Amino acid sequence: MTTLLAFVFVLGVLVLIHEAGHFLTAKWIGVRVKVFSIGFPPKIVGRTWGDTEYRIGALPLGGYVKMAGDNPMEATGDPDEFMSRSKWERLAILFAGPLMNVVLAIGILTVLFLVGIERPAGLEDPVDVRFVAEDSPASRAGVLPGDRVVAIDGTPVETWSQALDRFLVSANETLTLTLLRDRQTIERDVTLEARGDEEVGYAGLFPAVQPQVAGLSEGFPEEKAGIQEGDIITKVGPKPIFHFTELIEAIEAAQGKPVTVGVLRGQESLEFTLTPQKADGRWLIGITFNPSPTVLHQVTNPALAFGEALKETSRFTRLTFVVLGRLVTGRASINTLSGPIGIAEASGETARRGARQLFMFMAFLSLNLGILNLLPIPLLDGGHMAIISLEGLAGRDFSLQVKERILQVGFVLILLLMVTVIYVDLSKIEAIGKYLPW
Repeated sequence: MTTLLAFVFVLGVLVLIHEAGHFLTAKWIGVRVKVFSIGFPPKIVGRTWGDTEYRIGALPLGGYVKMAGDNPMEATGDPDEFMSRSKWERLAILFAGPLMNVVLAIGILTVLFLVGIERPAGLEDPVDVRFVAEDSPASRAGVLPGDRVVAIDGTPVETWSQALDRFLVSANETLTLTLLRDRQTIERDVTLEARGDEEVGYAGLFPAVQPQVAGLSEGFPEEKAGIQEGDIITKVGPKPIFHFTELIEAIEAAQGKPVTVGVLRGQESLEFTLTPQKADGRWLIGITFNPSPTVLHQVTNPALAFGEALKETSRFTRLTFVVLGRLVTGRASINTLSGPIGIAEASGETARRGARQLFMFMAFLSLNLGILNLLPIPLLDGGHMAIISLEGLAGRDFSLQVKERILQVGFVLILLLMVTVIYVDLSKIEAIGKYLPW
């Protein structure tokens, strides 16, 4: 139920904002709007105010604004029809929908930065490698803990955020890492693996992400020792740890002997001695931990929060176009796509993690929707804008037959895209995917 409600809420708001952009701009310019619909037919409910019928459709996968004369074959030449307005006015109406999605994304992100966003710790730190996973692309390429990544394929990187963004979109590609090791510059070629259902790039090198205590189990030694939820484990014995797997390995290596655990509690460094206990064939100390500590990133100045929102919007836009480019050139897997089933699952998952996570997901989905609709694909806003722009460059309107062919091609492309993303969504569901041929 949570998944369904979250999906309806997220998609409903994004579609409402998008179509409201078209609707309000059309009304402002003087174009008569016949239908404003959230959802596609069949109609569930509708009511007419003025010249416009407001509807809710049964298929919650989008919406539409039906304007008078927007179909050239139905246009009569009345001044309140879409086709009677100038090209600039028609472009403004079409552009307003995607623009509203971008504005919504920036607005949500601004509010989130004002109240604070939980983000993984260390993202803005220099790219100092603290841990290299065993048998990972980075370890096989010879990257070592202590190396600093200063460039990827010749492009300088200053923070872990920049490096991880590049890794994320480079699955199955070979990247040349420029490393600083013992004051010397060396290069290593790392062929990234594809991980997860979305097949994102994985290198196997990490910043310092010491495990954080998320919960304590009854009957284990950590309760008596005094460890508390929120403590960050920084070392076992004299050895610093930089990744949760190192903690697990150190506890196993002790084989039940007492171990000294160093933790960071706020600004205070503490040590506790624990004796691991064996349960289910493993040595445990009774700690449930968050493998990736987070920090609250809060900007209380509205102007600065707006600036942070613009930066985050720019970053996500850049990543989106990189992924689109790789999909078009065949360098990215179609598993990176998500359709309505994937969006519904993500909506439910983020809703269960809290309102901040849900609204963060909504902001990025809204931005994605705005970008997608601006692509020059027939039937989408960007496709209609491209036709109007080409007509302006040609100095004449295309014939109805040409426009009809273009829209037919667009319909086939959209249909193929929808079938593909739904197929990809189904393939990610274990109970269904094992029966699919691809």
